[in-house]
Amino acid sequence: MMDLIAFGQTAPSECDEEEDDADRRFVFVGKWQHFFDGRPTWSDTRWVFDRSDWSVVFLEILDPAAMEWVCATGEEVSSVDRDLNGSDSRFLDNLPEWALSHSDELPEWACSRTEFNERCELATHEQAVEARRRNAVRLRLPEVCGVRTVTIRFGRHH
Repeated sequence: MMDLIAFGQTAPSECDEEEDDADRRFVFVGKWQHFFDGRPTWSDTRWVFDRSDWSVVFLEILDPAAMEWVCATGEEVSSVDRDLNGSDSRFLDNLPEWALSHSDELPEWACSRTEFNERCELATHEQAVEARRRNAVRLRLPEVCGVRTVTIRFGRHH
């Protein structure tokens, strides 16, 4: 539908803009605040939402210490996904109001879902290794003993 404006020119109507928004596959934002359970403050994130899957297919979180984007864990992706699909679904209903972009192509800073899933698995594994490392004490023994180092791991009692 087209609206006529002065001097015989035509302009797209609001209905056309809404249809155009719905036709684009990806909704994304380069910087977004999200509150994750277990963190004391809001986190800067960037995400891509795929309208064909109706889910978050890419999420990175800004590491404030290193000032680098790091791959989110599966739990973090689920947290943002729940907000976009549940309590905060209003964001996807009005893209301009929330400064969200949309396109049929992924933004330059995002990767494919397969690559993202591989990166998430690696990030989860690295976090588990780091957690084990933090819960260990390494002792160096005198060389007279047959054993040179001993590692003592501390676990949580559930």
